[in-house]
Amino acid sequence: MSDNQTTHETIAEAFGRTTDPLAEYDSRFKQLDVDPFNLWLEEQVYSQDYSEGTVNTLERRIRQWNEFMMEQHDRHPAVPTTRHVMGFARYYLNEQGNSKNTVGAKLGTLSRAFRYFQSEPAFPHPTDFNPFDAAKGKIDLNGDDPKDPRPIPLEELRGVIQNEIKHIRDRAIIVTQIKLGLRASEASNIKLSEIHIANSELQEHYDELGTHPALEGRPNAVYIPHDRKKNKSERPRVLPLDDELRRVLLQYLLCRPDNQRPWLFLSKSGGKKMDQDNINDIWKKYFRPEYGPNERYRGVSSHYGRHYFTTWFRIEREWPRELIKYLRGDRQSGGKIRSTRDAIDSYIHAWYEDIEEQYRQEVYKLRI
Repeated sequence: MSDNQTTHETIAEAFGRTTDPLAEYDSRFKQLDVDPFNLWLEEQVYSQDYSEGTVNTLERRIRQWNEFMMEQHDRHPAVPTTRHVMGFARYYLNEQGNSKNTVGAKLGTLSRAFRYFQSEPAFPHPTDFNPFDAAKGKIDLNGDDPKDPRPIPLEELRGVIQNEIKHIRDRAIIVTQIKLGLRASEASNIKLSEIHIANSELQEHYDELGTHPALEGRPNAVYIPHDRKKNKSERPRVLPLDDELRRVLLQYLLCRPDNQRPWLFLSKSGGKKMDQDNINDIWKKYFRPEYGPNERYRGVSSHYGRHYFTTWFRIEREWPRELIKYLRGDRQSGGKIRSTRDAIDSYIHAWYEDIEEQYRQEVYKLRI
């Protein structure tokens, strides 16, 4: 416990108060079948004339908060402490590379939802305590945005991958993210059915390999869905696998645990599905402390490959923005995404053929 926290506890005790006034409601909220944040969305967001983009943004912020609380603290998201909120803000500032303005906007949305709880008589939330507002006053969300990612020269990056990353699975994960610009969550969510590699030995061993309909007629490619938990992208996409990435994936797949789990990347212990935190730890293992944060740059983490990938194609190869938006899974022009497979496939068909050949020719080579 920090000195400041101890001081707060002392003051609370002196006046018969508590620094965690919402703790008593945690178990009862967990027992409810109702999601308080969904209720806020229904009554305060969906009922308004907001644009689709605004609604998607508000939903994403609520989803990120819920996942943070339940996965990292096992605390119901509707009854946090100020420290929980500060931890959430620091996670998105330091680990996810969000700007101060972006994190401030996240807290603003969450504060709006909390004020709704305070205003409704059915909720037990006191009107004299809003943990989101309290946290915003204790974190610097003004001034400069987070530091830039470190500009590692390609030759230097090659050296790290060639000389430092010897573990077959770890190398496959890092190279996949660097070559495809994937978030850690997107890499962890790839299924065997969503990746095709033209190799008879692999095809014999993995019956489901590359069987997703989006890969039909598209050899040596991977399908990245947009709507899987934590994937965050606005659109699905198919991306090519160049010769180097196919090679490291082949090495990995030939020794991957054969336990009938559908996921491409599995943990060393237990052969379980990996999550974004597991993958972030892998990056830090090989790139820190040498490429850790300093006064000028943020530390290299699992998001680094996405920055490197985007910079390469936009700056080094001068690709048009619309093609880069496809590579990244960013929102394109057009209407809502329909849930049918045909709608998704027709979207991908319109773009994959536009980038495939050029991508294979111009993606950077790591000489592995």
